Amino acid sequence: MIKFFRKIRQKLLTENKLSKYLIYAIGEIILVVIGILIALSINNWNEDRNNRKLITVYKKSLIENFVQDSIVIANGINIINSEITKIEQFEKRVSNSQEPLDTILKIARFEYEFRISINNHYEKDTYEVLNSTGHIGLFTNKLTKKLKELNSLQNRAIFNANQSFESYRNNLSNYSHKYPFSFRNNLIKNNTKAASVVWNNISKSEHATEFNALIIAKGDVYRLALGYLPDLKTKTNELLSELRKHK
Repeated sequence: MIKFFRKIRQKLLTENKLSKYLIYAIGEIILVVIGILIALSINNWNEDRNNRKLITVYKKSLIENFVQDSIVIANGINIINSEITKIEQFEKRVSNSQEPLDTILKIARFEYEFRISINNHYEKDTYEVLNSTGHIGLFTNKLTKKLKELNSLQNRAIFNANQSFESYRNNLSNYSHKYPFSFRNNLIKNNTKAASVVWNNISKSEHATEFNALIIAKGDVYRLALGYLPDLKTKTNELLSELRKHK
């Protein structure tokens, strides 16, 4: 094709048809420019199509992540409310008891759940891929802003959960050095003869004070969690709804 156009130009020059040569040259330039524009348009079209496919894949993955997070958060809130109710019931029983130290001892030995239910994990894989690849820029500014805000809320929730859990763990560690309870890798498990010997030789007043510190630490963990989990649940569900609308 290039040789064909070159022959035409050469023929026009040898025949001294300068005006026709100029017109032809301009026409050839226009054709080249049009060709370039068409190529760019096709390239942009292909790029837009690939970006739309990427957005669809990312949205599907984000929806799966947020559905899982929403379920975990909702379950966490329910469990926390149930645990707080139990603590309040313990408080009433102790307040109304004629032998409060014995009541505290009974609660600690047979009724209290020493484990704590607090979530410090969220499904962030898709967001992290979006952020590291720069593909988060494929979304609208409004959606990008909401994704970043939710990620920030999740990070604060993880930090708060870890901090409060560490406080409870310290109290639990102090308690476990003196009193038996049912955990794995424990030689003096509750409801055993060894445990009974230990319980029969404790100071009930000291135990009441130390167990109360444990109860307070657990309550603090749950109250702090209820300070951020409902908002996190709302933001997660709002973003989930928006992603589903524009799938």
